[in-house]
Amino acid sequence: MKSSRTCLTKVAAMASVASLFGLSGVAHAGNVQLYGLLDTYVGSIKPSGAARSSFQLDNGGETTPFWGMAGEEDLGGGWSSVFALESYFMVDTGGLGRNSADSMFARAAYVGLSSDTYGTVRLGRNSTPMLYITGQFDPFAASTRFSPLTNQTYTPNFGRLIHGDTGWSNSARYLSPTFGGFSVQFMYALGEAATTNGNNNVGGIIRYQNGPIDLAVGGNYVKFGTAVTPTEPAQKVLFAGASYDFKVTKLFLTYIQTRNDGSDLRTHTYHVGASTPLGPGRLNASYVWTKNDQNTASDFHRATAGIGYSYFLSKRTDVYANYLYDKLSNAGTGNTFGVGLRHKF
Repeated sequence: MKSSRTCLTKVAAMASVASLFGLSGVAHAGNVQLYGLLDTYVGSIKPSGAARSSFQLDNGGETTPFWGMAGEEDLGGGWSSVFALESYFMVDTGGLGRNSADSMFARAAYVGLSSDTYGTVRLGRNSTPMLYITGQFDPFAASTRFSPLTNQTYTPNFGRLIHGDTGWSNSARYLSPTFGGFSVQFMYALGEAATTNGNNNVGGIIRYQNGPIDLAVGGNYVKFGTAVTPTEPAQKVLFAGASYDFKVTKLFLTYIQTRNDGSDLRTHTYHVGASTPLGPGRLNASYVWTKNDQNTASDFHRATAGIGYSYFLSKRTDVYANYLYDKLSNAGTGNTFGVGLRHKF
């Protein structure tokens, strides 16, 4: 009964918020936008080391489903106020969030100020620069089901190398304008625990874009959030990525290093991928190899490879088919595959 009441409370609150901003959209036409994405697939999931495959109809094969509302107000002098509220949901069950632990607006909930000259500051709950830039250098665009890179870096049953959630609460995120091809993002999140005021998260990236060339470096220093434990109380992450668009195909190269305080566990992840226009769709492929450089019994390496095709029925709707191979050095092979449908609105 408790979970039912909690779900009903969330649904009622969501309806109230949607109603409120529906009225605001009438009063200020064009300033508030409703948007989102639905994605569901049928497939079989089996990471390396799993005892058996899990056949399922699930959501988020290519992109985690969400809906959101965003808007801005012109303040004059080149400044605008901005806001966004974005909520994950599960297409297969109709449930809220990615799981039962998510808050209503776990994807984003911020208010901020924006200027074409000085950039944008967003205060609240923000997606991390690390999640953003990892997706930019991934042919599968951060798919938590079929991307070799995202599965190794963020999905728990595929190893989860990067600690902390993909969004940080109590955070300030700065996004700069682009000058001479260069742009930066910086984010700082407060732990807000009275006994651990120093346990805050920080992350940032520097990016250079010029024609077909795209380069980026960045990092995280995480002290609270998912996978942070007393035995591993903090983690440092280094990211470097490069891509080049040859028109006939776009090539991606990525390197990620993690180092966990306490255990001093270090991992090195190497990724190569390509995205190729093919007919009315796009063929994606990538290979990821991770090595643990500790001289202990827990040493391992992991190889994950994926290939998939998205067929565009329209600008907003596509169908896709993907296959993922996964192999730990100390466990059996895993095979994951699925076909799905995605729609943006």
